[in-house]
Amino acid sequence: MTGENVEIHTLERKDLIAGVIAKHKRFIEEYAEEFKELDGKVASLNEQADSAKANKESVIERFDILKEKRQQLYHQAENLLGDFFSFDDIAADDNKLIHSINDGFVKIKPSTTLADEKQIVDEISGKLSQMSSDKEDAKGLVLQIKARVDEALASSIEFDSITGSDKEYSDSFFKLNSELKEVLPRHGWLKSRIESHSKGLKYWEDTASGKVVTVDEVIEQDKVVEA
Repeated sequence: MTGENVEIHTLERKDLIAGVIAKHKRFIEEYAEEFKELDGKVASLNEQADSAKANKESVIERFDILKEKRQQLYHQAENLLGDFFSFDDIAADDNKLIHSINDGFVKIKPSTTLADEKQIVDEISGKLSQMSSDKEDAKGLVLQIKARVDEALASSIEFDSITGSDKEYSDSFFKLNSELKEVLPRHGWLKSRIESHSKGLKYWEDTASGKVVTVDEVIEQDKVVEA
């Protein structure tokens, strides 16, 4: 091979390598821009989906707590009402009120509508206020029963306020996951291509800095990266 041919061959190799390097850089730049946008979207969707799932679980857990709390408070109030019968001198009117209040607890303990529950609680509170006993123990029982009844009703009100939110969070979770399924394939493909082109770029930059390769090797390596 003459000196002129060697020089031409060397120039061809350098030009090819420079072209391959430029192509890798172009692809990396092109893919990186789209990947950055999609990567932000994927991160946001994942965060929102995780939040929706956590909120749904939190609401379901709160449902259980409120139901149990409501039942316990009404049960405690009913037991406190029974303590009135430990007094020896219950007035006849108070005795009637106690039985009437107890009937209210019988109605209210099973699940009922919030409107009905509010009405029954109002009736119970009104009858408790009518109790005529001046004994401090009796007055203390009235206050304790009222406090538990009010707290039980508050649990029912909170329960009603969050009813349906678990389904909303569930619907949101599935919607977000559906959006993720649409973008993840492209997101993964872009990530893979950027990694491949980055490896190819490093290979050819290293080659350009001194490693001797043939033209065929340049072409073959580029095919591997593009596969």
